Amino acid sequence: MKPKTPAALLVAASLTLAPLLAGCGQDLTGSGGAPTRDALYFTDSTQALPPLYLNETYSGTLTVAGGAGPYTARVTGGTLPPGVKLSGLQLSGKPAKLGAYKFTVEVTDSTLSSKSKEYTLNVNEMPPLSLKPTLPGSEIRGETRIPVTLTSPRGVRAARVVWELPAGASVSRVQNGDGNASGVLFWKMEGQRLTVDLGFRTVPRNDARVLLVSVRPDKPLSLSAARFGFEARDGAGKVLSEVKLPEPPAPAPVTPAATSPAATSPAATSPASAAAPAEAPKEDAAKKDAPETPRPTTQPETPAPTPPVTPPAEGSKP
Repeated sequence: MKPKTPAALLVAASLTLAPLLAGCGQDLTGSGGAPTRDALYFTDSTQALPPLYLNETYSGTLTVAGGAGPYTARVTGGTLPPGVKLSGLQLSGKPAKLGAYKFTVEVTDSTLSSKSKEYTLNVNEMPPLSLKPTLPGSEIRGETRIPVTLTSPRGVRAARVVWELPAGASVSRVQNGDGNASGVLFWKMEGQRLTVDLGFRTVPRNDARVLLVSVRPDKPLSLSAARFGFEARDGAGKVLSEVKLPEPPAPAPVTPAATSPAATSPAATSPASAAAPAEAPKEDAAKKDAPETPRPTTQPETPAPTPPVTPPAEGSKP
């Protein structure tokens, strides 16, 4: 058997290693026809990472491409937010202090190529928990499914939603959204008021659609969240956030009917009768100023004396 030349051995080796190297990085063809690998680089940005909130569980992933995996990462400068750590390409933990934090991450691939990038993360106060419907921008003409989104969930485990729909709208179905697929749900419709009670087996993620309401209009109409309220509680029953349903508008005041001038004008009077009341005060004043004349005292009548009756003499005849 004739021994192989060095050129033949090189070709055989390249055919053997080609499948193994195909999965490591992205191969590009250079000007000389030999494959080259894409350089290692970061594909994310600080803006693409989830926001950090004080004392709230955080998880964010750094993303890189090119080079040859697997990748390792480490912090080479600056400071991570207290309570947050980097493991592999994963940032996780509970931020324990407010503020802005700058740090540098260095990523190394299997060929020991490395790339560094500086990040700035801001730890903020958690905004208030809220539940609100996402409404269409125009009138609805047929059955429409309205999602209700939960933001800043904190430790929410139960919520009640109340929504007063406009006249001509009815609810055909209420169901859990993908953010509460295994949760508990009860709902009822009284007049135009929809009440939904929700139970969460686990705390939903931020901006999760926890509820889907199917609204059926009797005629083309616009939906509004002006009369939408909710109450959210944690596992111990503590109220985390509440938006009460606004009071209905007060009825317009009733304006009394206008009366004709004839009904309100005083009756016509003669000059003599009109002048009479003016003289009355003078007469009364004169009486008041005049001294009171004493009334004569009437003496009681004295009865006439009755003459005595002389009895007849004895033996005389009448």
